[in-house]
Amino acid sequence: MKELSIPARLYLISINILGALILILHLNFRFVLNPGFLIFIALLGGVLHTFKVEGSTNRSHFTTSFIVFGFILVLSGNPDFFIVIVVANLVQWILNPPPAWYIQPFNIGCYLIAAQVAHTTYTTINPSGDLTSPLTIVAIITSATSFTLLNHFIIGVILWLARGESFKQSGAFGITPMLIDLTMLSLGASLAIVWKYNPYALFLFLIPLYPFYKTLKIPSLERKTETDPKTNLFNHGYFMAQLKHELIRANRYDRPLSVIMADLDLLRNINNTYGHLAGDDVLKGIAGILKETVRQYDVVARFGGEEFAILMPEATMEQAFQRAELIRQAIESHSFSIPTSIEPIKVTMSLGVAAREDFEQTGEEIIHNADTALYRSKVRGRNQVFSYTQVQADEATNISSPQTYPVGETSTAEEKYLASSAKYLTPSEADLNSKTEKSTNPKPQEGYAVNSSHPNTHHIASYKVYLYITAVAAVAIFTAILGYNFQRPSLPQTPIEWTGLAMLILLTILAESFSINLYVGNTSISTTAAPLVAGFILFGPLGTIVCSTAYAVTTAIKFRSPLNRFVFNLSNHIIAGMLVNLMVITSGVFLQNWNVGTQLLYTLTASITTYFLTTILISLGMGIDLKQSPFDIWKEQYRWMAIYYIGIGFISYSLIFGYQHADLLGVIFVAVPLILLRFSQAQYVGHTREVVTKLRKKNQELEKSTNEIHELSEGLLTTLSEIIDLRDPHVLGHSKQVSKYATQIATELNLSKKQIEIIRKAGLLHDIGKLGIPMELLTKPSSLSSAEYEVIKKHTSLGGDLIKSTPSLRPLAQIIRQHHERHDGKGYPDKIAGSQIHLEARIVAVADAIEAMSSDRPYRRALKPEKIHEELTKNSGTQFDPLVVTAAVKMLDKMYEEEVSSAYPDGQAKTKAKLIAETQTP
Repeated sequence: MKELSIPARLYLISINILGALILILHLNFRFVLNPGFLIFIALLGGVLHTFKVEGSTNRSHFTTSFIVFGFILVLSGNPDFFIVIVVANLVQWILNPPPAWYIQPFNIGCYLIAAQVAHTTYTTINPSGDLTSPLTIVAIITSATSFTLLNHFIIGVILWLARGESFKQSGAFGITPMLIDLTMLSLGASLAIVWKYNPYALFLFLIPLYPFYKTLKIPSLERKTETDPKTNLFNHGYFMAQLKHELIRANRYDRPLSVIMADLDLLRNINNTYGHLAGDDVLKGIAGILKETVRQYDVVARFGGEEFAILMPEATMEQAFQRAELIRQAIESHSFSIPTSIEPIKVTMSLGVAAREDFEQTGEEIIHNADTALYRSKVRGRNQVFSYTQVQADEATNISSPQTYPVGETSTAEEKYLASSAKYLTPSEADLNSKTEKSTNPKPQEGYAVNSSHPNTHHIASYKVYLYITAVAAVAIFTAILGYNFQRPSLPQTPIEWTGLAMLILLTILAESFSINLYVGNTSISTTAAPLVAGFILFGPLGTIVCSTAYAVTTAIKFRSPLNRFVFNLSNHIIAGMLVNLMVITSGVFLQNWNVGTQLLYTLTASITTYFLTTILISLGMGIDLKQSPFDIWKEQYRWMAIYYIGIGFISYSLIFGYQHADLLGVIFVAVPLILLRFSQAQYVGHTREVVTKLRKKNQELEKSTNEIHELSEGLLTTLSEIIDLRDPHVLGHSKQVSKYATQIATELNLSKKQIEIIRKAGLLHDIGKLGIPMELLTKPSSLSSAEYEVIKKHTSLGGDLIKSTPSLRPLAQIIRQHHERHDGKGYPDKIAGSQIHLEARIVAVADAIEAMSSDRPYRRALKPEKIHEELTKNSGTQFDPLVVTAAVKMLDKMYEEEVSSAYPDGQAKTKAKLIAETQTP
């Protein structure tokens, strides 16, 4: 047990102690069956328990001994049931001992606890043991279900504590294994009924046991057809099937979906250097790292050779890119031990990321995009992550042109990497003691699910939330104990009608199973709250626990919920139900004695109480998790549901009224309109979803067209600014640089995004009026005369007039016209001063001056940074606005500091003035 964590050891010991107490409690030696027959049944159970069939995972298995357990439960009960379980496990321990001694005692304790719950459930529902009563079937199904769920839960918890595997990873609550266990228990129970009537008839039922045994191997065979035998990851076929399924879901609800394609770099070098077995070991190690660093619900597959694929539902491009980078870093930092090398070797991986972009995209197109990004990672030197959006951006700006290398170096990225690959394939002394850094598995921002009838959490992120859930669960246990200790006065006089309770449980399961997912976010709608509230009122604390459990289990299975969400949903509704029952207890009257109006009012109050309590508890958890105001969360996500829950109250009362006056027939009559309501909701939501999908598609097309128009507009502006600069060959690139400086100054002044965008465009076109100035004046090498200078000055007014005629550029007109005005009023063309000049024009004026001073001219060299500072400060308040000058100086200081830090990355101690002097030419 030393290899187990302390929580795992404490849990294991507690299960053993509890199992031992249960066994001691029932060892009264008053056996129901003949001792010889009991020994035979126990030994048969042990033999069947020894022969295991591999399940849907390589760590799961099935045993036909559950048939014996179900048989003895119904046939004799205590203490025979517990004796058979203990003997069967001891026989299996002797014939097939487990690798660790503590495993079998834990298994015995687990079975005994589940057996105690199953036996209690069976005797509570069918206390007389009459096998001819309809309650017998209900008792068998309920007790077998409780045994199965508790057994899988106890095993799932120890796997979580010992291996860190979630319920999904361990397969503890897999549908197929639970159904198989439930089927074997039910089969054994049915054999007990047959035994009571004719023991010889058992031989008829034993005939299909061998085909049934063969059937148990189907999950294992299915798993083998879906997994890659070398890495135990999913294979190509399974990945494509899951991608198709998830893409349909993503398109239906317009949810994000991403794919990561990953390729192990230079596997052939490993095979050639260390042998193919070493390459196989590395592939297995890579598979393990991939499974550790992805989220619980991601699909990891070996796509072929050294290529892997990861399907990430509910993940945006940015989230998938971050996950791919975590994978790349984990693999790069890991050292692989192989038998053909004394020291560990290191490898790297290249990754490409692509996401679902529109409703028409196929899974093959997404994979192709991810492969394109992967190819870019390979070309750029490997051991990198590229997204398909980066590839598109590179292609748009021609960044993807082939790289060139100095003379003497390898000419291609492939050869360059091959030449240096030895450093990745030989052990590094610094990394010999390094350990793989496990990912913290950050959750995507999925938020919380909002469901019209049962709001529940979608993810839990922090330990504070776990503490909160623990507190809620503790309160639920306390209220459940309190509810049973203070039962309503009517309950002792009125026995529980199990058929009615079973009908409400069935309605709860059906309503939740067929909840309708809406077309926005994680929202769904159902009528689950109606049978829940009815169960709270009609059947008291027992109805509260049973109906809440049915709802929580159904939700967990449908949405593949983690354990924390299951516990929270169960606890949340138990608290609400117990509060509803407390209202009856304190009223001091019987529900049966109330008139219709009082019953309706109480039911509506119970529905609203359930609504407020469940939504408030969820909002508190979300507030802790998201660090937001719980009241704001409740107001935004759950306030609108108040009217809905009033309607739920009326439906709940219809169920109560129908049950009181017509038993099950009354419930069925009320359930029929609920079913019709569900179908009408489905049709309405389906039609609305179709309309919304079309609107979203149109919006995407419009957005795409808008982006294309924007890109075209930007291209035209850039081209026009270059044409302007071509009029004066001495100032090429002048307009772009002015636009850059002006944008940075505006940002320094904290102007709005709209103002900054206008300033950026004005910087590009501020000299557009020069298109109307004669070329010989712009290119004249000697000084201009006074008359010629007056002509040059007209470019400001010419530019303003030219732009004014274009509606989309009209806001730039006054900026272009005024960008040579002075703060003291001595500028041109209108000689305005101070605040009469547009702020945007004052910014462009300073940016124009900075660019002119920092650029070489035929008549002088570029000024030093300190000289530019000096000129700006000297002319502040006369030529330039002091406020703009202050922002410009800050902007220049930041630029120079960045240049200095990049020029001296090793942190050499130099004075700022000296560094600036060294980075500028006189």
